[in-house]
Amino acid sequence: MDKATLIRRIVQRRARGKRLSEHTPFESVSIGDIAFLLLIFFIVTSSFVLREGIFFSLPSRNSTTVRLTEDQIAEVAPADDGFSYRGKVLSRETFVREMKEFIRGDRTRVLIIAMAPDVKYDRLVDTLSVARETGIRRVSVKNTTGGGR
Repeated sequence: MDKATLIRRIVQRRARGKRLSEHTPFESVSIGDIAFLLLIFFIVTSSFVLREGIFFSLPSRNSTTVRLTEDQIAEVAPADDGFSYRGKVLSRETFVREMKEFIRGDRTRVLIIAMAPDVKYDRLVDTLSVARETGIRRVSVKNTTGGGR
């Protein structure tokens, strides 16, 4: 086989390869349709609701009265500038330390949150988060207006 024949065959093979690739175009429209339908499906079926807050369970109807001693009860009044506990206004970090010390060794202890009408809701939530953070499992909320409403 001479050089000219070899070159001609190589050129013919390349030409055949180009013709084959030219005749098989890629259809991207159908893949775009499928991607769009999948996007719509996932948007419709997914949930974008975020649950925020502190979740706890309330006592059941048949709960009985529990008798506690004074050393098992801690009363705190949330304030705008911290937490009023044992006659002092404490920062959050100090209050967390106090509650960890209070709960140590006795899981039956109770935190009573004294709420006045002028206390903002976020202070109650912050107090409940401290209780959860420190492991206090029993929490009660007390109305300090005296009206019982």
